[in-house]
Amino acid sequence: MQAPRHLHLVAVRRIIRYLLGTSTRGLFFPSGSSIRLNAFSDSDWAGCPDTRRSVSAWCIFLGESLISWKSKKQDRVSKSSTEAEYRSMSTACSEVVWLRGLLAEIGFPQSHPTPLHADNTSAIQIATNPVFHERTKHIEVDCHYIREAVDKGVITLPHVSSDLQIAGAFTKSMARQRHQFLVGKLMLLDPPASI
Repeated sequence: MQAPRHLHLVAVRRIIRYLLGTSTRGLFFPSGSSIRLNAFSDSDWAGCPDTRRSVSAWCIFLGESLISWKSKKQDRVSKSSTEAEYRSMSTACSEVVWLRGLLAEIGFPQSHPTPLHADNTSAIQIATNPVFHERTKHIEVDCHYIREAVDKGVITLPHVSSDLQIAGAFTKSMARQRHQFLVGKLMLLDPPASI
């Protein structure tokens, strides 16, 4: 906003075209869906060309239904893709903990750990293996919140391939076919045609 350039205007026009073309889409909530949480977390490392800060994104499903999502530029520059992914996992973990508490309050406690799917094996190893201390000193203490959640059995950290990383739709630009595939996984659908 402070110093817009031509590239910014091109990006805004592309966003507006996308919104106009998808104005009828909405989230689909199937009636027979389970009440088990499932989370995905992703990050693009140094994706902002102006500040080199990464974008964190996560999405959380209750059964098959998308109930929470966020995409936000990280507040500091990450020194590695692992650090960027780890920060994203940490913010997703905070949301999972909050949602588990909310579900328990309304009578739907989660009896199993919530899977938090990530595509960075190094970040998963850091969260599950406390031996990596020397390599992770540049990651602040507050990011180790996720390790505590793993230790307490609140979450698990299954690896998901980058091709199936649903949260990637919130962090990276991609080809139309790939974008449509991921949007379908988010249960963002056009309503059925009226008869």
